[in-house]
Amino acid sequence: MKIDKQQAIARRNEQLGGAVLGTNNTHFAVLDHKRNIWWFDLPVSRLAVGQYEWLHLLLHTPSTDELIHLKVTTKFLREQKDAVVIRNEGKRKSTVSLELSADRDSWLKDMRPNGANLSFAAFVQK
Repeated sequence: MKIDKQQAIARRNEQLGGAVLGTNNTHFAVLDHKRNIWWFDLPVSRLAVGQYEWLHLLLHTPSTDELIHLKVTTKFLREQKDAVVIRNEGKRKSTVSLELSADRDSWLKDMRPNGANLSFAAFVQK
């Protein structure tokens, strides 16, 4: 089953019992079945102190209709800036680029070639 960002947010908010996730604090990715990754470009501006305390990442797998929710602190991303790939660094639209693996041996690790294989598994929400 294929869903979009709005549907994913609505489904997760229903599970959480309230409007916790919104379009500004949530990012959505569909599993790329050819590479077995979920790909995100997170605006660096959203990581600034005082912007958001958390970023929510929703990872969808169409074949199973599974929706994984990661609640990542912006502090963690700021502290790990050297361990992730920043696209267009120093420019107005710079982004943290993540490729989170769906493979069992590298589950939710950032697999960007120039990254440090940073794990996001600790941020999975039930």
